[in-house]
Amino acid sequence: MEDPVLKIPEGWEERAPEGWEWQTLWEAVEEGDATYADERTKQAIDAGIDPRVILDDGLFPGFDLQADRFSASVIFIPEMLITARAMKAGLALIRPLLAANDEKPIGTFVMGTVLGDMHDIGQSIVTIMLENAGFNVINLGTDVHPDKFIETAIEEKADLVGFSALLSTTVYYQKVTIDEFEKAGHRDKVHILIGGAPTSQEWADECGADGWGKDAVEAVRLATKLVGEQRAAWT
Repeated sequence: MEDPVLKIPEGWEERAPEGWEWQTLWEAVEEGDATYADERTKQAIDAGIDPRVILDDGLFPGFDLQADRFSASVIFIPEMLITARAMKAGLALIRPLLAANDEKPIGTFVMGTVLGDMHDIGQSIVTIMLENAGFNVINLGTDVHPDKFIETAIEEKADLVGFSALLSTTVYYQKVTIDEFEKAGHRDKVHILIGGAPTSQEWADECGADGWGKDAVEAVRLATKLVGEQRAAWT
């Protein structure tokens, strides 16, 4: 399969100080150099560049390139995790500045790995990508009881809830958790997405989920689409 190419933000020069360059930050995120990503992000902040511009023009391009490669099976989870760590280093500096500018998240997403499953690699990548896309993410970790998902979704007024399962022996708990949302009277208050190696669109349909993310990239696209449709229905 053809290797995706870097998508350079159109007009980025107009949004940066004279003589500024983003190439080294794009490469740092792509290559997973968290130390340099942190350093260059700090330099951009000190240069007075708008936090949203730093995120969109500086951090996203390298990350999006790797996400496209991951989706195309050019790279795999280890490489994506390394890139995600570098992205997270820059994002940690930018997120408080965005909050100070009163930028609202596009939605709240509660996620975790279902009861009995201790795997977190896949959902860790999804968490970072959702945060990059502008979501407020509450990651409950692994081995999450259905009651904890429900309690957190209610407390956080979540728009979406995601259940990850990496084992064929635990995937059943995705359906169990959805059934518990029904019993609690909260099923129609949230969109529910599922993902993980043993899952499929057929399983999503069978267990009553609103969608299935075959990989992290698709999960973020689907979450963004569902929140957009929800917001449109309210207006």
